[in-house]
Amino acid sequence: MKYSQITSSEEFQIAGYFLQENFLSQTECDSLLQLITDYRQKNSIPKIYRNIKPIPLSYFVINGKIIQSQIPEIQKLYKTVNKVINNLTNRQLFPLKDIQVGCNINITEKGGTYRWHYDRNAITALLYLNKVDGGEIEFYPNYRIILPKAKFSRFQSVIDRVQQLSFFRHTFGKQIIIKPQPGLLLVMAGDKCLHSVRPVTEATERINIVMAYDLPNANFVVKDQLNTYLYSSEEVLNTDPNYS
Repeated sequence: MKYSQITSSEEFQIAGYFLQENFLSQTECDSLLQLITDYRQKNSIPKIYRNIKPIPLSYFVINGKIIQSQIPEIQKLYKTVNKVINNLTNRQLFPLKDIQVGCNINITEKGGTYRWHYDRNAITALLYLNKVDGGEIEFYPNYRIILPKAKFSRFQSVIDRVQQLSFFRHTFGKQIIIKPQPGLLLVMAGDKCLHSVRPVTEATERINIVMAYDLPNANFVVKDQLNTYLYSSEEVLNTDPNYS
């Protein structure tokens, strides 16, 4: 296995992210892809589309409740990565209590994208299962200015919107672009790293597993609205609950 140069929790906190190639082998990725294909052949999955500017939300999702009941191999992987997270951060973090959100499979077809955002949770792990043209994740680690006692306040949302502007990103942020490849694991401080997904440019779908971790008492003010917005194809007001 090829590891990034980060070897301690202190270095992870400074860098804000960690990369490990070949966390899963090609054979292991193929096996998980087949499980996902088998599920999709028997079940429909929701397509999420929210016309956010400048980058829309456009992807299919298999949420954590389905994974827990129908694809337990991926649920097991979620727990395995938890150990990696705790060793990397030197913290006792846990899968989210909200099962729907904790572990998801994102499937992005040609032209699909994912808007600029921060995650609600402290640490996010992305595990890529295949290689496609386009679909790169672009992110700015440890970029966010967080108001410690007002993380979900209107003032925080104003700061977040300003920091998303192209001028601010390229002036004050460190841009990192990662191409999807089988078995690649990306771990980042999700609530501090501004990130988005560029358009997939080929017919092959981009498939990755998204795993979220936080402290056991973590509380998310916008949970219900955000869950509907991100994991349901229901029509909603076209406003991101994080910034409404």
